[in-house]
Amino acid sequence: MAIKNVIFDMDGVMYVGRTAVPGAAETVAYLRGKGVNVFFLTNNAEKMREEFTQKLNSFGIEAKDGEVYSSGYGAARYVKETYPGKTVFAFSNGTKAEMQRQGIELDLSGKAQVVVAGLDLQINYEKLVAAFRAIMGGAEFIATNEDMAFPVEDGLKPGAGLIVAGLAASTGRKPVNVGKPEPYLLDIILKEHGLSKEETLMVGDRLETDILMAKREGVKSMLVLSGVSCEKDAKEKGLIPDYIVESVAEIPKMGII
Repeated sequence: MAIKNVIFDMDGVMYVGRTAVPGAAETVAYLRGKGVNVFFLTNNAEKMREEFTQKLNSFGIEAKDGEVYSSGYGAARYVKETYPGKTVFAFSNGTKAEMQRQGIELDLSGKAQVVVAGLDLQINYEKLVAAFRAIMGGAEFIATNEDMAFPVEDGLKPGAGLIVAGLAASTGRKPVNVGKPEPYLLDIILKEHGLSKEETLMVGDRLETDILMAKREGVKSMLVLSGVSCEKDAKEKGLIPDYIVESVAEIPKMGII
């Protein structure tokens, strides 16, 4: 069945750090010219959705509001649906803003009823103490994602998993993960836009998040080698995507769309 919908991861796929992946903008333009629906799905919860849209646009990559989904947005949706009326401790400014947009009250003390842990570039010990005490006091524990690292121009940096795993180890509590590889956000995209799984392709750079999620959900998958995972990893882990390419720049030449 023809591919009519393409969902791109962002870090390591569209850009690496502050540098666009060569050919990314041209590939997105090519797909739109073919009438393909394009979406972007990131585990990054540092920013609000429109900030990610602006970042893509700054690289010349056409992205519209409503096409970009983040794990911070997903966490806010999940809290609103699952724990209505409960107060939340969240880490990054982007996640806090997504919570407030959903009408969720924040409690940044150690007495919140829900803790949403994720990447926070302004992390400090006081934030960890507040989250720890809330969880130990019975708060629900949610992770925006559990990625241990993310790519930047000069290598890798530790990701949300560093914070999430630390809280899990210190509290003895395992969080509910709303980010990839869990299908929660992908389900939202498919349902909101009426997309067929058989006609959808997920493009990512991480086997254990992007590719695993695609396989769990039953959509086609493409691994790009411009980010974290390599072809050898796919064979060793037994997570074989439908396609493996050097970067998204190769998509227009493949003849699959």
